Amino acid sequence: MIRRTAWRAVLTLSCAGVLLAPAAPASAGGGEGKLTVNVFREFAATGNLNPQIQTALAGAKIRVSSDSTGMTQDFPVGPNGTITLDFPTWKRTGGKYKVELIDWPNKYDPATGTGFLQPAFAGAGLSSYLNFVDLEDEQDVTLNLAVWNPDDYCQDNPTLATACQQAATKPGQKTLVTFPYNSRGDTPGNTTNPRTIASVPATGALYGLAYRKKDKRLFSGAYAKRHTVYGPGGQGAIYVTNPATGTTSLFATVPNAGTTPHNQGNRVDAPFANQPGKESLGDIEISSDGSELYVVNMNDGNLYTYDATLATAGAPKRTPVPIPDSACSPPGDWRPMGLGVRDGVVYVGGVCSAESTQDPTKLRAVVWTYNPVTGTFGAAPIVDEPLNFPRDPASDPTPGNWKPWTQDNLANFPMGNVAYPQPMLSDIEIERDGGLVLGFRDRFGDQSGLVIPNANPNGAVESTVTGGDINRVCRKSDGTYHWEGSADCPRPGGGNEWFTGDTYYTGTGHRETAQGALALPLQQNTIASTTLDPWRVINSGGIGWFDRTTGHRDAARDGFGVVYDTDGGFGKAHGLGDLELLCDEPPVQIGNRVWLDDGGGSQNARYDETLGIKGVTVTLKDSAGQIIASKKTDAKGEYYFDHRDGLLPNTDYTVEFDKTTADTSTLPAYASNVANLKWTPTTGTDPATNSDAVPAGGNPLATTAVAHVTTGPPGSVNHDLDAGMWAGT
Repeated sequence: MIRRTAWRAVLTLSCAGVLLAPAAPASAGGGEGKLTVNVFREFAATGNLNPQIQTALAGAKIRVSSDSTGMTQDFPVGPNGTITLDFPTWKRTGGKYKVELIDWPNKYDPATGTGFLQPAFAGAGLSSYLNFVDLEDEQDVTLNLAVWNPDDYCQDNPTLATACQQAATKPGQKTLVTFPYNSRGDTPGNTTNPRTIASVPATGALYGLAYRKKDKRLFSGAYAKRHTVYGPGGQGAIYVTNPATGTTSLFATVPNAGTTPHNQGNRVDAPFANQPGKESLGDIEISSDGSELYVVNMNDGNLYTYDATLATAGAPKRTPVPIPDSACSPPGDWRPMGLGVRDGVVYVGGVCSAESTQDPTKLRAVVWTYNPVTGTFGAAPIVDEPLNFPRDPASDPTPGNWKPWTQDNLANFPMGNVAYPQPMLSDIEIERDGGLVLGFRDRFGDQSGLVIPNANPNGAVESTVTGGDINRVCRKSDGTYHWEGSADCPRPGGGNEWFTGDTYYTGTGHRETAQGALALPLQQNTIASTTLDPWRVINSGGIGWFDRTTGHRDAARDGFGVVYDTDGGFGKAHGLGDLELLCDEPPVQIGNRVWLDDGGGSQNARYDETLGIKGVTVTLKDSAGQIIASKKTDAKGEYYFDHRDGLLPNTDYTVEFDKTTADTSTLPAYASNVANLKWTPTTGTDPATNSDAVPAGGNPLATTAVAHVTTGPPGSVNHDLDAGMWAGT
């Protein structure tokens, strides 16, 4: 079709009858500027540019087109996520280009369900995946484009859940509690924060937690800890709880999880001191899409998978897979426990316990990757690190170095020790760049307790101090992993550990207070860890928050008490299990652009169509016509609605455009009269560039036009709701 361009020179026909393209406008500056495109992986839903929480995305591809010349070329973005272009050989473009982000690693394909990265929210700092730029008169333009995995989303102040491990002969009853992420301070006697959602009769002792955000269900797994009781489902129980109502039921029973019973009458369950880390369940995690639940069985060393969409699961979804023990010498000292999940990969961690040899040089931390699609582990572990390095004291002045696990002969169980740290790799979090944060639980805290007989038949009554840890493992761009303190993973500011401040608030007494459970919200810069004495009250367990960039924690301020010796806790021994973020489902976004059209109904990179129209009022209405939100287009003619405006997924809306408020001061003279601007017809075939706005009453000169839209599933964006206006006849 011939586009109507009444305000320009009329196209002329050559003698051969061929339509000739108009000459491109002359460049007053004598040339074009440069185009810089930065591509990021995004982790929030704001549309803002925030280099602190965005990582450069290598391997992306952009497409640049000139509608004036018909030229199109694809360009690979550099390994640092950036490309800068000029176009000295692209003649007669007028400096007008269409720029699209067309491909990137792990691109989500809705047809096949493969991949996981899709276009992210746009806004003040991040542009949409399709843009129109004008480089005329030596104007340089920078575009910041982003993609995200919606499963990474979490709200700014999410609810945290943890498991309280209650002593069998004490009055405490709470086993699952929740509290806001920003909670701080001590809470003895507080009945609302933390809030109890499950108790001992419903669950017994727990460790692993996993949250299915699609239906807001919290899964929890049984745990073997001395001087506790199992719940009604026994050693292999997985429970499911509604955090809103506290309703708890048995979800599944993992087979072959152990047979050793508790016996509180035998020196307060002393023989059970041999079982922590060897029976019952370790960590549990939910898959990124919420369809599968992964469970470590510490008794048989297998990874189990259950269908998380079911109300109850009678059997595993697939045959349990042995977690490789080949990194340990001997293999029988392999003790798996921790899990992490991100981008469709399951991370499984454990330790070589050195129990059989009692040789500290054989203590190792090991992490494997597991592919749930193929049901296979990697050919080699991604982390295989000795644990016989110097550590701070768990209780001054006793050195806190990791020790081999105690053997089953209780006559050799260490006596008279306040601290005897034994590593359990109990939790794994995955950083934005693919690096790992590893949480280490001290097994001694599960073998002992507060004012309790030593497990050794000859031992006295003692109280235990745990000495867990948090360690960083960096990931390089070549896919290799490096332990903190190495040349490829230097600690912030030097020092002997990445995460500092894991001390009592005075900085003395206890200097390895971390207790092994972690929660890492990717849109923030902190990580939460279970700790002993997190605030001021001693003999307590709770949460400490660490800065992930500096590794620092202000122990005088960044703590929250959860469980105390007065309500069934274990004092400075472990009283808490896993930590879990109860994140909302990812939000959705709609919108994009009101532009100055040439009358053809599709956005193009020619003439003045790169110009957006500022100040147009855009109103979001629900299916009943009620106003949800209203805003004006920005200098680029763009607008966006999302969860901050009340937008919901899978919902019908109307978007109304009102031209009467348009700011035409930056438009050409021919388009300066708002009253003469017409709504462009919706004649194009590409949803990304079409005009979607239908004028009221079918009158192109109407003051308003509307577009109808149904939002997509959680995490989706629709930046194709555009409206064109033109000034032709």
